[in-house]
Amino acid sequence: MLVRPVLSHSLAAAEFRRWYWLKSELIAFCRDHGLPSSGAKTALTARIDAHLAGRRMRRTSRTGRATTRPADRDHRRAAPMPTIFRPETRVGPGWRCTRALRGFFEAQVGKGFRFNGALRAFIAAGDGRSLATAVAVYRRSLETPHRPSRIAPQFEYNRFMREFHARHPGRSHADAVAAWWRKRGQRRG
Repeated sequence: MLVRPVLSHSLAAAEFRRWYWLKSELIAFCRDHGLPSSGAKTALTARIDAHLAGRRMRRTSRTGRATTRPADRDHRRAAPMPTIFRPETRVGPGWRCTRALRGFFEAQVGKGFRFNGALRAFIAAGDGRSLATAVAVYRRSLETPHRPSRIAPQFEYNRFMREFHARHPGRSHADAVAAWWRKRGQRRG
């Protein structure tokens, strides 16, 4: 069994990328080595990888994203959400998928309603189209064949599980979990 190395300044970048690291470990390493310790796990990982490889990274914002000029940002203010939703209600910028909005959609399409990717994207656009149009977008999305959505890089466990089951269709969930713990290099318990 392979033993996960200690995260230290002497670790090679390739070896660092090979292992799973907890966010708390990444933050501690950044603090110990004078690197910015804020941001998403993916940003911390990239920062440490660059440090270990001897590369310089561009400065990033507090969120871990590359900084942009203020003129490049979307400064739309969030529109207040109404207390009562009707089909003719227009979706404004900054709306969220709230419990009240869920109630509207359940009344329109039934109790099996779920905010899916197509509807979340419609709401996030906040471009002034009506909730009646949102209902139509939702219904059309249910008619199209389901394709697995892309799992963002920060959700390493979910990505690993999907890839494991795709590679080993006959294996159990317990097998996948055991493989995950082996990948992490830690024992459960």
